[in-house]
Amino acid sequence: MWLFLQIVAGVFVAFMLTIFCAYLFIRWKLRGLAKSLMEAISAGLHGGVPPFRVKLMKRSDMDGDPDAADEVDWISDDERPAFEQLTQELQAVGFRMVEDYYIPELATAMRVLRDDDQVTRGIVYFHPIIGVWCEVGRKYEDDTGWSYSRVRAPGMDTPPFTVQKYFPDLTVEELVSKFREEAPREGAVVIHEENFPAIFEKAYAKEMDWHAERGGLSVKEIRRIAEINEDDCTEEGIRQVQLQWRTAITQFYSERALKRYRKQAELNSFQWEHLQGYGVVIHERMGAEELLQIYDEEYYPDVLGDPTDDEEAKEIRAQRSEWNQRISDLEDALTRGKPQQVFRDMVQLGNGSTGQIWEFQTSVAEPVEADIWTRTYRDEEEAWDDEDS
Repeated sequence: MWLFLQIVAGVFVAFMLTIFCAYLFIRWKLRGLAKSLMEAISAGLHGGVPPFRVKLMKRSDMDGDPDAADEVDWISDDERPAFEQLTQELQAVGFRMVEDYYIPELATAMRVLRDDDQVTRGIVYFHPIIGVWCEVGRKYEDDTGWSYSRVRAPGMDTPPFTVQKYFPDLTVEELVSKFREEAPREGAVVIHEENFPAIFEKAYAKEMDWHAERGGLSVKEIRRIAEINEDDCTEEGIRQVQLQWRTAITQFYSERALKRYRKQAELNSFQWEHLQGYGVVIHERMGAEELLQIYDEEYYPDVLGDPTDDEEAKEIRAQRSEWNQRISDLEDALTRGKPQQVFRDMVQLGNGSTGQIWEFQTSVAEPVEADIWTRTYRDEEEAWDDEDS
């Protein structure tokens, strides 16, 4: 289960780096299309971070849902023989079918099998980009895990609560034999069909939470993933990948914090809809660039745009210099106070200067310490006033 996230996330990062480098090349060749291409790249990178939560669907339930059957091609025709072959090879060494599942958030099909020992699972996966692969593993009563996979190492760091090993050159029989010899049996949890989805989803969430708590991928991880996938890895590419992760983490924390506030404050449906539209969460793990990105909605609107003349080049340099100075000031402020306090100071010093109206709502302690604000706009209020008059 944990291996699955590592593999998918590693591919997503490699894809982001490849797209980013392709953009740089195209921009060099076709400078006049820089701005429109940047918009396309931004849209492509939007999904570059794996979802922080997933929900397994039984294949049998999909077959019973006409809409799902129309929308989801469970396994492509080209990959189906390889998928069935891995299934048969696991069955040949003692595994028995448990259930077929689909993960909508990741467009991934998976077939779960169980060894005769009742505690070792075998999973065959299909992902449209990665293809087909399999893993064997065990989960233990202390909430740790042990997994071996027939795929190359994706390059991400491994959480301390799991052992993950990769053997792309072993046969299924060799992989299973090695796992049976080396993986501990004591404390292993028996796999029950009805419990598997909850166990998988919990393990996935635990690892994503571990990555979120670390602030996403480190520079070392990104460089390692790029090297494994033979991709170029520029400083700007690293910054973009890290910002993408931090933005996704902030969105994840924000959604959870807003839901907690809704429950605590017992908001009605109208209040909740307003909060969803205008609520902004400032949490304790945010960095300078994230704070500026939230406060100044035009921050880096065209970070890679090429100037068309000397005057525009001068304006871009001045704008970037201003942003870099603001980030430097925020980083200095963050050495003396939490992001929540730094943001309060930003609002106090500049509230209303850009047409934004900030109103503090409350603070929450979980899932992280955070302040909840609402942001409205003066032009919206003026429009309402005009309608009322």
